[in-house]
Amino acid sequence: MPTLLALEHLDKRYGAVHAVRDVSLAFEAGCIHMVAGENGAGKSTLLKMAAGVVTPDAGRVRVEGQPLSPHTAREAIRRRIGMVQQHFALVGALTALENVVLGAEPMASFGRIDKSAGRARAVAVAREVGVTLPWDAPVESLGVGDRQRLEIVRTLFRDARVVILDEPTAVLTPGEAASLYATLRRLADAGRAVVVVTHHLDEVRDHADRVSVLRRGALVSTREIVVREARDPGAVRALTRDIMGEEPAPPLRRAARKERDEGRPPLVVKDVHSGRALRGVSFTVAAGEIVGIAGVEGNGQRELVRVLAGLEAPDRGEVRSGAVAVVHEDRHAEGLVLPASVRDNLVLGELARFASPPLGVVDRVVLDREARLRMERAGVVPPDLDAPAAALSGGNQQKVVVARAVARADRVDAFVFAQPTRGVDLGATRAIHGEILDVAQRGKAVVVVSADLGELRTLSDRILVLARGRIAGEFPSDASDAQLGEAMLGAGASSTGALPPGGGGERESA
Repeated sequence: MPTLLALEHLDKRYGAVHAVRDVSLAFEAGCIHMVAGENGAGKSTLLKMAAGVVTPDAGRVRVEGQPLSPHTAREAIRRRIGMVQQHFALVGALTALENVVLGAEPMASFGRIDKSAGRARAVAVAREVGVTLPWDAPVESLGVGDRQRLEIVRTLFRDARVVILDEPTAVLTPGEAASLYATLRRLADAGRAVVVVTHHLDEVRDHADRVSVLRRGALVSTREIVVREARDPGAVRALTRDIMGEEPAPPLRRAARKERDEGRPPLVVKDVHSGRALRGVSFTVAAGEIVGIAGVEGNGQRELVRVLAGLEAPDRGEVRSGAVAVVHEDRHAEGLVLPASVRDNLVLGELARFASPPLGVVDRVVLDREARLRMERAGVVPPDLDAPAAALSGGNQQKVVVARAVARADRVDAFVFAQPTRGVDLGATRAIHGEILDVAQRGKAVVVVSADLGELRTLSDRILVLARGRIAGEFPSDASDAQLGEAMLGAGASSTGALPPGGGGERESA
């Protein structure tokens, strides 16, 4: 099949960080080509260069044999290169439909925008992907899952011939991910080149035609995935070694929790209602217990986290707790100040701790020492306190958010982790899981909200299923996907995104 997109000796530095090192790759029509590697390996930077979003320091991009010139995103779109980035590029004040057609508006006579034609095409593209969207809702009201689906629809709306997707399944349920890959296979079979960045080896095994692995910015390997190798454990181990440079450590598992007299539970949620999103939610989390929250995206999880964080007061009911530290699902919007340094983000909201009385002057030496300890414990790469948070990969940004939260363990009674390892590689996932297990071991009440049922089984003592804003069932941590899935869908749960949004003690938003 012809090569639609070729990357020739691409190289990119950010200061002292060599993000991409002399990488050459070809993406062919009819092929699902996955790019794998740890966080910070250079995957997103490489493909942003391919899509004209980032200018390489050296090398060039060719589209169907011709140089991408000028090297801009506008020119790449004109040449039918489309990219769905891991972090959304949507206009919050516009509706879902307006975001899809923005920049590619179908026109009627006399220079008028043909809104009917735009809606009809958007609905048709979404149907092809296998999703429905609230077309007239403003994007700022949508959950993360709907925003991701919207980005995919917007790219396909422009009839891209090369479709690049950066971690597209990070916010999708297994069923939605399977539907997406079925669509991507149809796109490849129709002659498009499909490029997918992923951390999930099962996605490579089940859906890739070819996989390229980056490590520390360099291309380590490119291999074909054929049917006879797809489920070969040796092939999967070899791919894992390519990604990590060594055999991976076994996954962490939650040790059996010892029953003991807990006294007053650190976190009690009693008959909480919030608009149409939460409808009488009640549960208790004991000291040292991890309670997982499962559910199809958009069935009240986001609103529950906001209520637990104290960002929204429930219409009815109450949350009884001491101080709560919260890791929100959207690290860009609610977890980081992206232009600020890694140092500032690691101690965000805590400057008073490092101030010397009586004048309140911040002791920079003490602050730097604490920030460095947090950075090193979390394994943030590159280990540069002065780097802006925006320069880190998504996984390293998540490490910063989690490190800041768990550093407060001595001052809080409960933790809430929303999608704690979304878009995070194997090594970082293990590190974050270790931090969650550690705070539970220290006697804190922990709530983990995740779309990854395997993650919930790994961490939780018990799993609650949230459907249509209600607790639809409680299950042991070894419950099967079928058992959890039946509860997730059996109550008429929404599968199309966030429901409309509708006290306790002190809360800290991490």
